Order: sequence, then C-alpha cells, then structure tokens
Amino acid sequence: MSEQGSLVSRKLGAGRLVAATVGVIRKQGRTMLAAAPWSLAVFVLTLPFALVVSPLYRLQDWLILALALVCLIAFARTTYAWHRVVLLGETARTAAARGGSPEARHFVLLGGLAVGGMAIARATGDLPYVLYMLIGGGNDELFYGMLMALLALVWLPVLYGLAVYGLSLPRAAVTGTFGFGAVRGAMRYPRWPLMLAFLTLLVLGAHASNDLRPMLYDYVGVQALQGVLAAVGCVGVIFVLTAMTAVAYRDSEIGAELN
Repeated sequence: MSEQGSLVSRKLGAGRLVAATVGVIRKQGRTMLAAAPWSLAVFVLTLPFALVVSPLYRLQDWLILALALVCLIAFARTTYAWHRVVLLGETARTAAARGGSPEARHFVLLGGLAVGGMAIARATGDLPYVLYMLIGGGNDELFYGMLMALLALVWLPVLYGLAVYGLSLPRAAVTGTFGFGAVRGAMRYPRWPLMLAFLTLLVLGAHASNDLRPMLYDYVGVQALQGVLAAVGCVGVIFVLTAMTAVAYRDSEIGAELN
C-alpha cells in the first residue's frame, strides 16, 4: 500500500471527531440554521405532537398523527439542508434541484430510521411493566438488573446500527445514493461518539414523551413545561448529530466522492 493510501485509511480518534464537529458548528452553524428556516420552525412546533402519537381511538389521535407526519416531512427537509450545508458549503443550494433524487432518498431513509426507532422505543417502553409482572415484584435488585440487561440487549445493536448506517444520510443528501455497503467499512472514527449522541437523543425523547403524554387527557403544568424543554433539547441534539454524521462521512474513506 502506498503512503498516500495508508494516510487515507488511517483511523482517527474520537477527540478528532468531536473537535471537527465543533469546528463545523462554529463556522457553519448559522448557515445551517438559515438553510431551511421554515421547515425548522415547523419541525420544532410539531415535534411535541410526534412524541405523543397514540393508538387511533379518537379524532384527536388522528389529528396528532397528521401533525406527526408533518413533523417527519419538516424533519427530513431540515436535516437534508443541514447535511448539504456541511458537505457542499456555498454550493448547497445550487448543486442539485430540490425535490430531486437526493432529497427523496434522504427522506425515505430518514423516515424509515425515525419510524423504526420510535416503534422500538414504544415497544421497550412497556418492558418494565411486563417484566415486573413476570417476576412477581418484590425484588427490586433483580428487577432493575434484568431490566438494564434487556434494554442493553435491545438498544446496543440498534445504536451501533445507527452509528454505522447513519452515514448513509449525508451521502444520500449529496449523491442520491445510500451506499450501505460502502459506508459500513469506510468510517475512520470510532462508533461510540455517535452511539452516545443517539443515546442522548433517545433519553431526551423518552423523557419528553413521558412528560407530554398526560397533556392528552389533562393539564399538567410544570410537567408539561419539562416535556417541552426536553423536546427542544432533542432538536439541539439532532443539530449536533446532523453535523457529526456529515463530518464522519466527509472524513471517511469514501468522502473523496464529494470532490
């Protein structure tokens, strides 16, 4: 292998990924926020409704589902614009027409990941109750030990998969291709910073959902405010995650295709 090839394939540290992400946010953060302001506003306003989607028993539930779909579209358009700003810079608006193959593929992949993640979160949300009934209660140490083990068994592979294939999102945004096989082995950074960021998003989302859900039935004051703040926190984490995945793709072994 040549010296140049060795440098391209060299693995980089987690600190380098964090520093590069911070650098991108400092230099291009304002441009990212200004890239799709209306979509961002709609996303922020509808996210609390997306976090409390429930079985469709009442008219209210259908309205919340409709708002959740609006949220998903705004989410996709916002992160699509953010990825392109990080990776294409000043040419982000003119490099390809909006609504073309890159945006459509980005939306399909992001929608699948978001819906799948929320489905798994909703399923594991019932796990404590099921486990408590199975062990008959009365043994807190056993209950919490088994619960943590089961949650880790479910979520560690999911978080790792998101860290691996999440790089397909920025790739789809700029090239119109997913390239799952290519991105799997191309990342030069460790996976755990992305896994930790996705875990933070998961925890904040679960906290927001738990605090906002009672509002479907009654006014809950401070608890609702905490839920709204957690939802806003989710937007902040998504902003950082979008920049981080774009940086990881840009610096990967296939990032040269941007040139």
